[in-house]
Amino acid sequence: MSDTCVLFFVKYPEPGVVKTRLASVMGAEAAAAMYRHFVQDMLAELVQVKADLRICCDTGTVPRGGDGAPGAQDALAACKAWLGPQHVYQAQQGDDLGARMRTALADAYAAGYERVVVLGSDIPDFPHELAQKALDDLDLHDAVIGPAFDGGYYLIGFRRDRFLPGVFDGMEWSGASVYAATMERLEAARLDVVRLPEWNDVDTMWDLNVLYRTNRNSSFRRSSSYAAMREHDALIRQYDMELPVWARETESGK
Repeated sequence: MSDTCVLFFVKYPEPGVVKTRLASVMGAEAAAAMYRHFVQDMLAELVQVKADLRICCDTGTVPRGGDGAPGAQDALAACKAWLGPQHVYQAQQGDDLGARMRTALADAYAAGYERVVVLGSDIPDFPHELAQKALDDLDLHDAVIGPAFDGGYYLIGFRRDRFLPGVFDGMEWSGASVYAATMERLEAARLDVVRLPEWNDVDTMWDLNVLYRTNRNSSFRRSSSYAAMREHDALIRQYDMELPVWARETESGK
Protein backbone atom coordinates (compact mmCIF):
# COMPACT_ATOMS: atom_id res chain seq x y z
CA MET A 1 0.00 0.00 0.00
CA SER A 2 1.24 3.45 -0.93
CA ASP A 3 0.79 6.47 1.32
CA THR A 4 -0.83 8.35 -1.59
CA CYS A 5 -4.10 7.73 -3.38
CA VAL A 6 -6.07 8.97 -6.39
CA LEU A 7 -9.87 8.78 -6.05
CA PHE A 8 -11.24 8.63 -9.60
CA PHE A 9 -14.93 9.58 -9.68
CA VAL A 10 -16.83 7.89 -12.51
CA LYS A 11 -20.36 7.20 -13.65
CA TYR A 12 -21.49 4.06 -15.40
CA PRO A 13 -22.03 5.05 -19.08
CA GLU A 14 -25.77 4.42 -19.13
CA PRO A 15 -27.44 6.14 -22.13
CA GLY A 16 -29.82 8.86 -21.05
CA VAL A 17 -28.17 9.16 -17.63
CA VAL A 18 -24.64 10.37 -18.37
CA LYS A 19 -23.60 13.41 -20.40
CA THR A 20 -27.18 14.61 -20.78
CA ARG A 21 -26.19 17.98 -22.25
CA LEU A 22 -24.21 16.24 -24.98
CA ALA A 23 -27.06 13.76 -25.39
CA SER A 24 -29.55 16.57 -26.09
CA VAL A 25 -27.60 17.26 -29.30
CA MET A 26 -25.87 14.04 -30.37
CA GLY A 27 -28.25 11.50 -28.87
CA ALA A 28 -28.12 9.44 -25.68
CA GLU A 29 -26.25 6.46 -27.14
CA ALA A 30 -23.54 8.58 -28.76
CA ALA A 31 -23.07 10.72 -25.66
CA ALA A 32 -22.76 7.67 -23.42
CA ALA A 33 -20.27 6.11 -25.84
CA MET A 34 -18.24 9.34 -25.80
CA TYR A 35 -18.15 9.33 -22.00
CA ARG A 36 -17.09 5.68 -22.05
CA HIS A 37 -14.05 6.70 -24.11
CA PHE A 38 -13.34 9.62 -21.76
CA VAL A 39 -13.15 7.36 -18.72
CA GLN A 40 -11.11 4.65 -20.43
CA ASP A 41 -8.57 7.19 -21.73
CA MET A 42 -8.25 8.83 -18.33
CA LEU A 43 -7.84 5.48 -16.63
CA ALA A 44 -5.00 4.60 -19.02
CA GLU A 45 -3.26 7.76 -17.79
CA LEU A 46 -4.02 7.38 -14.09
CA VAL A 47 -2.60 3.86 -13.82
CA GLN A 48 0.77 5.46 -14.59
CA VAL A 49 0.65 7.61 -11.46
CA LYS A 50 2.84 6.36 -8.60
CA ALA A 51 -0.03 6.05 -6.13
CA ASP A 52 -2.87 3.72 -5.26
CA LEU A 53 -5.95 4.16 -7.40
CA ARG A 54 -9.53 3.78 -6.25
CA ILE A 55 -12.35 4.00 -8.77
CA CYS A 56 -15.35 5.60 -7.05
CA CYS A 57 -18.57 4.60 -8.84
CA ASP A 58 -21.80 6.57 -8.82
CA THR A 59 -24.40 3.99 -7.76
CA GLY A 60 -27.21 5.92 -9.42
CA THR A 61 -25.98 5.48 -12.99
CA VAL A 62 -25.91 1.70 -13.47
CA PRO A 63 -28.71 0.03 -15.49
CA ARG A 64 -31.90 -0.35 -13.49
CA GLY A 65 -33.64 -3.67 -13.43
CA GLY A 66 -36.85 -4.92 -11.90
CA ASP A 67 -38.79 -2.51 -9.73
CA GLY A 68 -36.11 -0.44 -8.07
CA ALA A 69 -32.79 1.33 -8.15
CA PRO A 70 -29.60 -0.71 -8.12
CA GLY A 71 -27.65 -1.14 -4.92
CA ALA A 72 -24.01 -0.35 -4.30
CA GLN A 73 -22.86 -3.88 -5.10
CA ASP A 74 -24.69 -3.76 -8.44
CA ALA A 75 -22.87 -0.53 -9.30
CA LEU A 76 -19.49 -1.92 -8.35
CA ALA A 77 -20.11 -5.09 -10.34
CA ALA A 78 -21.18 -3.10 -13.39
CA CYS A 79 -18.13 -0.82 -13.21
CA LYS A 80 -15.81 -3.78 -12.67
CA ALA A 81 -17.26 -5.57 -15.70
CA TRP A 82 -16.71 -2.40 -17.73
CA LEU A 83 -13.24 -1.30 -16.58
CA GLY A 84 -11.74 -4.59 -15.46
CA PRO A 85 -11.26 -6.59 -12.24
CA GLN A 86 -7.67 -5.45 -11.70
CA HIS A 87 -8.72 -2.16 -10.10
CA VAL A 88 -10.04 -1.30 -6.63
CA TYR A 89 -13.65 -0.09 -6.64
CA GLN A 90 -15.83 1.64 -4.07
CA ALA A 91 -19.30 3.15 -4.18
CA GLN A 92 -19.78 6.90 -3.91
CA GLN A 93 -21.73 7.73 -0.76
CA GLY A 94 -23.64 10.92 -0.12
CA ASP A 95 -26.63 12.98 -1.19
CA ASP A 96 -24.71 15.38 -3.42
CA LEU A 97 -21.31 15.67 -5.06
CA GLY A 98 -19.82 17.47 -2.08
CA ALA A 99 -20.90 14.79 0.37
CA ARG A 100 -19.57 12.08 -1.93
CA MET A 101 -16.16 13.72 -2.24
CA ARG A 102 -15.97 14.45 1.50
CA THR A 103 -16.83 10.85 2.37
CA ALA A 104 -14.40 9.36 -0.14
CA LEU A 105 -11.56 11.51 1.16
CA ALA A 106 -12.37 10.79 4.81
CA ASP A 107 -12.47 7.05 4.11
CA ALA A 108 -9.09 7.23 2.37
CA TYR A 109 -7.49 9.02 5.29
CA ALA A 110 -9.07 6.53 7.70
CA ALA A 111 -7.47 3.76 5.62
CA GLY A 112 -4.06 5.27 6.29
CA TYR A 113 -3.33 7.41 3.23
CA GLU A 114 -1.39 10.62 3.88
CA ARG A 115 -1.94 12.46 0.57
CA VAL A 116 -5.14 12.04 -1.45
CA VAL A 117 -6.67 13.73 -4.47
CA VAL A 118 -10.16 13.42 -5.96
CA LEU A 119 -10.35 13.65 -9.74
CA GLY A 120 -13.40 13.89 -11.99
CA SER A 121 -13.85 12.04 -15.28
CA ASP A 122 -14.81 14.90 -17.63
CA ILE A 123 -11.25 15.89 -18.63
CA PRO A 124 -10.17 13.12 -21.03
CA ASP A 125 -7.00 14.86 -22.22
CA PHE A 126 -5.64 15.34 -18.69
CA PRO A 127 -2.08 13.93 -18.50
CA HIS A 128 -0.97 11.63 -15.70
CA GLU A 129 2.01 13.91 -15.07
CA LEU A 130 -0.31 16.58 -13.64
CA ALA A 131 -2.06 14.07 -11.40
CA GLN A 132 1.38 13.04 -10.17
CA LYS A 133 2.31 16.69 -9.62
CA ALA A 134 -0.82 17.22 -7.52
CA LEU A 135 0.20 14.40 -5.17
CA ASP A 136 3.83 15.50 -5.08
CA ASP A 137 2.77 19.06 -4.24
CA LEU A 138 1.10 17.73 -1.11
CA ASP A 139 4.54 16.83 0.24
CA LEU A 140 5.15 20.51 0.94
CA HIS A 141 1.70 22.11 0.77
CA ASP A 142 -1.62 21.66 2.56
CA ALA A 143 -4.00 21.36 -0.39
CA VAL A 144 -4.17 21.33 -4.16
CA ILE A 145 -6.95 22.31 -6.55
CA GLY A 146 -7.44 22.25 -10.32
CA PRO A 147 -9.82 24.94 -11.61
CA ALA A 148 -12.03 24.25 -14.61
CA PHE A 149 -12.84 26.89 -17.21
CA ASP A 150 -16.56 26.66 -16.40
CA GLY A 151 -16.01 27.99 -12.88
CA GLY A 152 -15.84 24.64 -11.11
CA TYR A 153 -12.86 22.44 -10.40
CA TYR A 154 -11.73 19.08 -11.72
CA LEU A 155 -9.41 18.03 -8.87
CA ILE A 156 -9.02 18.70 -5.18
CA GLY A 157 -6.79 17.10 -2.59
CA PHE A 158 -5.33 17.48 0.88
CA ARG A 159 -2.63 16.26 3.17
CA ARG A 160 -4.23 14.09 5.81
CA ASP A 161 -3.49 16.48 8.69
CA ARG A 162 -4.89 19.46 6.77
CA PHE A 163 -8.10 17.92 5.43
CA LEU A 164 -10.95 20.46 5.50
CA PRO A 165 -14.30 18.59 5.29
CA GLY A 166 -16.34 21.80 5.51
CA VAL A 167 -15.07 22.94 2.12
CA PHE A 168 -17.71 20.70 0.51
CA ASP A 169 -20.75 21.77 2.55
CA GLY A 170 -23.63 23.81 1.15
CA MET A 171 -22.07 24.37 -2.27
CA GLU A 172 -24.14 25.08 -5.38
CA TRP A 173 -22.43 22.45 -7.52
CA SER A 174 -24.10 23.41 -10.80
CA GLY A 175 -23.09 27.05 -10.41
CA ALA A 176 -20.21 28.94 -12.01
CA SER A 177 -18.67 30.09 -8.73
CA VAL A 178 -17.75 26.73 -7.17
CA TYR A 179 -14.02 27.23 -7.57
CA ALA A 180 -14.09 30.80 -6.24
CA ALA A 181 -16.23 29.83 -3.24
CA THR A 182 -13.98 26.86 -2.51
CA MET A 183 -10.85 29.01 -2.63
CA GLU A 184 -12.46 31.46 -0.19
CA ARG A 185 -12.98 28.65 2.29
CA LEU A 186 -9.48 27.25 1.84
CA GLU A 187 -7.93 30.68 2.31
CA ALA A 188 -10.13 31.42 5.34
CA ALA A 189 -8.77 28.23 6.91
CA ARG A 190 -5.25 29.52 6.16
CA LEU A 191 -4.33 26.52 4.07
CA ASP A 192 -1.32 26.67 1.76
CA VAL A 193 -2.95 25.80 -1.58
CA VAL A 194 -1.32 24.87 -4.87
CA ARG A 195 -3.33 25.82 -7.96
CA LEU A 196 -2.99 23.50 -10.96
CA PRO A 197 -3.47 24.73 -14.55
CA GLU A 198 -7.02 25.48 -15.64
CA TRP A 199 -8.53 22.72 -17.75
CA ASN A 200 -11.47 22.17 -20.09
CA ASP A 201 -14.23 20.24 -18.30
CA VAL A 202 -16.31 18.64 -21.10
CA ASP A 203 -20.05 18.94 -20.47
CA THR A 204 -21.48 20.71 -23.52
CA MET A 205 -21.03 20.54 -27.28
CA TRP A 206 -18.98 23.76 -27.08
CA ASP A 207 -16.66 22.05 -24.59
CA LEU A 208 -16.40 19.06 -26.92
CA ASN A 209 -15.58 21.39 -29.80
CA VAL A 210 -12.76 22.97 -27.78
CA LEU A 211 -11.42 19.54 -26.82
CA TYR A 212 -11.45 18.51 -30.48
CA ARG A 213 -9.80 21.64 -31.84
CA THR A 214 -7.11 22.12 -29.19
CA ASN A 215 -5.84 18.55 -29.52
CA ARG A 216 -5.35 18.43 -33.29
CA ASN A 217 -1.58 18.41 -32.82
CA SER A 218 -1.26 16.79 -29.39
CA SER A 219 -0.60 13.20 -28.36
CA PHE A 220 -4.27 12.99 -27.35
CA ARG A 221 -5.22 12.77 -31.01
CA ARG A 222 -4.16 9.10 -30.81
CA SER A 223 -6.73 8.39 -28.07
CA SER A 224 -10.01 6.53 -28.44
CA SER A 225 -11.83 9.72 -27.39
CA TYR A 226 -10.34 11.63 -30.28
CA ALA A 227 -11.18 8.82 -32.70
CA ALA A 228 -14.78 8.96 -31.47
CA MET A 229 -14.86 12.73 -31.98
CA ARG A 230 -13.66 12.30 -35.56
CA GLU A 231 -16.76 10.19 -36.21
CA HIS A 232 -18.86 13.23 -35.24
CA ASP A 233 -16.67 15.78 -37.04
CA ALA A 234 -19.48 17.48 -38.97
CA LEU A 235 -21.67 17.86 -35.89
CA ILE A 236 -18.86 19.10 -33.64
CA ARG A 237 -17.80 21.68 -36.21
CA GLN A 238 -21.26 23.23 -36.04
CA TYR A 239 -20.21 24.49 -32.60
CA ASP A 240 -17.13 26.37 -33.79
CA MET A 241 -16.68 29.66 -31.98
CA GLU A 242 -13.96 32.13 -31.16
CA LEU A 243 -11.67 30.09 -28.97
CA PRO A 244 -10.71 31.53 -25.57
CA VAL A 245 -7.13 32.79 -25.23
CA TRP A 246 -5.86 29.64 -23.55
CA ALA A 247 -7.36 27.48 -26.29
CA ARG A 248 -5.91 29.58 -29.10
CA GLU A 249 -2.49 29.15 -27.51
CA THR A 250 -2.84 25.35 -27.43
CA GLU A 251 -4.64 24.80 -30.74
CA SER A 252 -1.29 24.71 -32.54
CA GLY A 253 0.13 22.12 -30.15
CA LYS A 254 0.03 21.06 -26.51
